[in-house]
Amino acid sequence: MARYWRGEITLRKLRVLTQGLPPVGPHSRHTAEGREYSLTDALLWSVLWALQSNTVVTAQAAGAKKAKMPADEMPEYPWSRPEKKGQLVGDLGDFDQEEVLDFLDNL
Repeated sequence: MARYWRGEITLRKLRVLTQGLPPVGPHSRHTAEGREYSLTDALLWSVLWALQSNTVVTAQAAGAKKAKMPADEMPEYPWSRPEKKGQLVGDLGDFDQEEVLDFLDNL
């Protein structure tokens, strides 16, 4: 963008350059709270939420009274905290996200 505003490239070249960008990267982090989150990730999150909902309904039909969803409505992002207290998918414990990712990379 800066090169376009400085007049170093044309609008056509800028369009061609932006068409070749991957769907997720630094240019799209502002839309997902600073994280790389693509449409594929959003679809997988929706499928996971639907599967969890189906599992809870099946467990309740089988007589499990403690089975319930962690939130009334699906949060926009997997890392969002629900309104009521509880954990959505997992717990990082006393570790931060980078330490957990390093651990998973070393498996």
